[in-house]
Amino acid sequence: MTTTINASTSSGLVNTADTSGIIKLQSNGVTTNALAWVNFAGASGTRNASYNVSSVTRTTTGQYVVNFATALTDANYTWAVNMNGLSVTNGYFIGNNTVPSTTALQILTITSAAAYADPTAVSVTVFGN
Repeated sequence: MTTTINASTSSGLVNTADTSGIIKLQSNGVTTNALAWVNFAGASGTRNASYNVSSVTRTTTGQYVVNFATALTDANYTWAVNMNGLSVTNGYFIGNNTVPSTTALQILTITSAAAYADPTAVSVTVFGN
């Protein structure tokens, strides 16, 4: 069950619920907590820690799919990625070549020389409604 606690300037503290099992904190209808997050090993996709992520699939070097345990309300979310342990002298890029969905997000880790690479660890955080 999702329990939504909304601090509204017009109606005070409002509590609503559904059946998804997620707690959402809102301020005037805008969710202010992460809907999902994960830290995983780049070489395997093995999760070290996570919230609302059922699995990470490493499809090939530097390409991953983060699968959400409970589908998000919509695909209009934002996501941030942090990597460490990637030894590339010219830097790296983080990308996504698919449209994000409510059930999964693709992450690409690419060097500035346009080569896919596996960092030691990858952290992904998802915010939205």
